[in-house]
Amino acid sequence: MKFIISIFFIILPSIVFSKTVIIQSSGYIESVEVLKKYVTENIPKKEKVCEIKRVPVQKASRGFSADNLIGALIGGAIGNKLGEGGGKSGSTAIGALIGSEIVRSDKQARADNNQFVEKEVCRIKNITYTETSEQITGYKLNVNIDGQIIEFSSNKSYNPGDAISVRKEISYFLD
Repeated sequence: MKFIISIFFIILPSIVFSKTVIIQSSGYIESVEVLKKYVTENIPKKEKVCEIKRVPVQKASRGFSADNLIGALIGGAIGNKLGEGGGKSGSTAIGALIGSEIVRSDKQARADNNQFVEKEVCRIKNITYTETSEQITGYKLNVNIDGQIIEFSSNKSYNPGDAISVRKEISYFLD
């Protein structure tokens, strides 16, 4: 009990004989430094990757495809050049049929002989990119208040010369 009473008398004088004064004052921004940090992130993306591979000719490749169309176009162009007058459209059609048939015959011969063709093969691949970005974490302000330069940290940006309001707390204690 004596201990508690003695602590009370030790603390009581410092509380009773102190005073805090709060003053609103103006300050001016002298300089601003941007505070940054670098953040690295791994970003997953799906990407189409293609390569040329030798693949066996399949029976399905015997049907009409882009190769047949190209053969028909080339054959039609040749037939058009060879034809004259009213037979020009007929020779164009016959040339297209012959060009398509040549391509079909070639594909069938390769398929029957278990031959290979070069073909573009594509697949979707998961790729992870590393990306580093710069992020602003705050601002270091040097503020002129009553002729003194005081440093503050802030999450709001200011420009040099801006006036800001500052709250000063002055505490007085008796020794």
